[in-house]
Amino acid sequence: MQRLTGFWGLLSAYWLSERWREAWLLTAIIFAITTLLSKASVWVALASADFLASLANFHITAPEANPAHIILLAAVAYLGIFLARAAGIALRHYLSTTLHRRARGWLVGQFNDAILADGRVALDLTSDRSAPHGTPRMPDAIDQRVDECSNGLYGGVIGLAMGLWGAVTSIYFVAAALLERSQPVPFLDRWGAQANLAAERWLGAGLAARIDLTPGSYGSALLALMLVAIYVPCITFIAWKLGRVLERLSVQRQRRDGAWRGEWGTMLGRVGRMAAARGERAQSRINGQLYAELDQTWGKQNWLGAGIMMFTNVYNFLSSRLLAYLPALPAYMAGGLNFRDFAASGELTAELIGDVSWFINVMPAIATLKANAARLNELAGAVERVRRRQEFYAETGISAFERSHRTAGPLLALEGLHLHHRGHDTPAFLSVPQLRLYPGDRICLRGQNGCGKSSLLKAVAGIWPYGSGRVALREGARLFFAGQDPDIPDRMTLKALVTYPDHPEQHSDIAVAAALARVELDEFIHCLDQPLCQGRNWRNTLSGGQKQRLVLARILLARPDLLLLDEATAALDTEGVMRFHLVLRESLPQTAVLAVLHGEAAPSDPDGVPFYTAALDIRDGLGQLDPIQRPDFLATRHAAE
Repeated sequence: MQRLTGFWGLLSAYWLSERWREAWLLTAIIFAITTLLSKASVWVALASADFLASLANFHITAPEANPAHIILLAAVAYLGIFLARAAGIALRHYLSTTLHRRARGWLVGQFNDAILADGRVALDLTSDRSAPHGTPRMPDAIDQRVDECSNGLYGGVIGLAMGLWGAVTSIYFVAAALLERSQPVPFLDRWGAQANLAAERWLGAGLAARIDLTPGSYGSALLALMLVAIYVPCITFIAWKLGRVLERLSVQRQRRDGAWRGEWGTMLGRVGRMAAARGERAQSRINGQLYAELDQTWGKQNWLGAGIMMFTNVYNFLSSRLLAYLPALPAYMAGGLNFRDFAASGELTAELIGDVSWFINVMPAIATLKANAARLNELAGAVERVRRRQEFYAETGISAFERSHRTAGPLLALEGLHLHHRGHDTPAFLSVPQLRLYPGDRICLRGQNGCGKSSLLKAVAGIWPYGSGRVALREGARLFFAGQDPDIPDRMTLKALVTYPDHPEQHSDIAVAAALARVELDEFIHCLDQPLCQGRNWRNTLSGGQKQRLVLARILLARPDLLLLDEATAALDTEGVMRFHLVLRESLPQTAVLAVLHGEAAPSDPDGVPFYTAALDIRDGLGQLDPIQRPDFLATRHAAE
């Protein structure tokens, strides 16, 4: 993601990526068509002038020349050239949108792969939104940034690049056409003659003879260029000032829109709890406040947008209807230009002003582009920060875990583990001097609520950030974490949910059906390939207990070496809990289990034999291992070590 963290790096990333051939081929074709369209703009301007001249000369054209026929030919030529240029514009639009679609797909893929490459990146991006110094540590509205900002970024880049190249080429072709049709301007020639006399007095006759300041036949073209050189920069400066304000408002609106949308997303994820607590009025007030802030910024944008629209309309009117005809007017009034050439000069000058004014017309697009780039830069920078996870969390607390893999020994070894909360001066709330799990070990965690049982499992899984100590796993050991609230994504078939997080293709239908039957969900076997059950997604179809049995089916398919259960049977009754553990013991006898149980008593099988061989008792912030099933358990562990 480092190449996406700078403004210019972000803009050029696609063209420097592994898909550079595709990017540059489409870009070259688009630029070639743009060059041709710039030349076509001269042809259109001249064809328009011919058509206007044929109308103006209708009553003075000799009858034998058939003026109606001349008008018809001029109209047909004008229409044909215009339609050909319109077809070229349509083709360029198709190619540019294709380039936009592929560039955006590549960019979205980069963020998708980076955020989901590691199971902890997405978690860390959303877990620390604190703002100790007024600036949040992590970006808000990640979905908005990846969606809207990525869409606007490359669309803006491609559009601006086409506009810039089109302006440069059009200026070249139009300026050449103006010079070709330029005529002398009497007062410029007089000024030039006086300037020559002054030069002769100051520089001497010999040197002054080499300098001719009389514009001659280039008078009308010189006036057009002088008009552009004075008029356009002044208007551009005003547009630049307006664009700076618009850029600031665009970023502010995106932030406030992200906060409002994020609150809605959070609310919709807890509607059940909100309804039970009757918290609708409080939530409505929060939503209203966030939208009021968004609406305030939007209102400022509307005022500014209306002002820019009026400014642009007045500018375009002056450019194309009044000022464009001024440079050629003296030559026309002096009789040096006929009406056709006068109209052509005016059309070409208007085209030149429009091309040079490209920056003015795209100022809002540039402001939006910079805002989108800034939002994506923040996200890319945040991803890079959380990839250095220990450094990131060390900024706000103690984060000094040592994680390693061993080729032999226990499946899991904890040594000198201390868990802390956020903050550099917080004491450890849980310490585990030593814990080792070998194949077949089943250890449960016991202690009061809030003593750190779930935090210990998260530390083993690598998703608890604050603390110190050593966590070692056996090389190649497969770990599975099952929590109290199972992850049931939408838009997945039942088979995909059972095989999750594996791909469905990694397991046969027979294996999935057998796992469902083993956990007593065989009533749904006929729905393996269906994303919905009776019109509802599976998350809303399955009960809490069925969801936890679905997770058990995942465990049977995954066959982990180390299983972490964080109240994974909380939604099951006593008999369901017993069957859950019985299936685990019979199907995965060599899997080591470290579990936080729901309730105080450890479950037992129908013969009264406990499923767990030992318990890690947590008292006063200290975890000590205590045998449950066999008194010689600890001695056996020491012998194995």
